[in-house]
Formats: sequence, structure tokens, C-alpha cells
Amino acid sequence: MMKVVPTVEGGLRIEVGTATDWLVLEQIAPDALKMEKESLPSRLSALMDEASEWDEMVVPELSDLFHSQLHCVQEIVQGAQKASEEDPSLGHLFISQEDGPSWYGALNQARIALEGYYRFGPAQEIEEVESFPPPKRSAFIRSQFYSALQSVLLEHVIE
Repeated sequence: MMKVVPTVEGGLRIEVGTATDWLVLEQIAPDALKMEKESLPSRLSALMDEASEWDEMVVPELSDLFHSQLHCVQEIVQGAQKASEEDPSLGHLFISQEDGPSWYGALNQARIALEGYYRFGPAQEIEEVESFPPPKRSAFIRSQFYSALQSVLLEHVIE
């Protein structure tokens, strides 16, 4: 069972208990890219008028930011996972204050992409979730985890 604990330095320590926990953390970037053809910056550009030059000025910068957030999360997860393979007592990773905004952004991208791809509603009933096919149920659980981790980041890491 995964545990998330604030650190004295103002970051978070995620204690990873099982291989499934690692899989959930590894899935953040692929989940965020679930709707890559309709990336968030591109979807937002549909809301802007042509005079705003959104596509030319903002979309490339947002895309770079979003990709750097995902890259940061992937590096931290992969580094911690490799360390835990070498020494199983190191089954944890740290999110520093510096990396907090990247984690928050990556989790947000993943959550929004999953909600859009699977069409999750604002308040899914437990009975409804239990009737989801396994891939959709798994995605819903990850989406809920991402949201919870974002809340912890806001409370303990991001000022």
C-alpha cells in the first residue's frame, strides 16, 4: 500500500509498497498523453479568437511546459524504481518543493486526459464504477489517486 508523507524539507516522500504502486506511478505520463491528438493547449486554442495568435504564441510554450513536467515525473519515478531494484529497502521516492509544480501539472494533465478519454462524470456513483470494464475502472481509480495526490501537493509542497 502506497503512503504519502510530508517531509521536514517541505516535500513529499511516497513509500511504494507493491509492484502495482510502481505501475500506477509509471502510468502518469502515458495517461497524460492519452489524448495527445487533442492536447490541452490545442483544445484551449479552439476557445480563442484568431487575432489572439494563440496557436503561434501560446501553444508551443504550453506544449514545452507540459512535456517538461512529464519528463520530470518520469525521471524521478524511474530513478527511484531503479534504486529500489538494487536495494528493496529503498522503495520510495521524493518530491521536492522544486519539483512540486511539475508533479502537480503532470498529474493534472493525466487526470484531465483520463476524464476526457473515458468520459468520467463529476460524481461517479460506486455502483456505476463497479460496472465499468476493467480498463475504465483502473483509469478511474488512477484519476482519483492523481486528484488526491494533487491535494496533498497543494497542502504540503506548493506555496
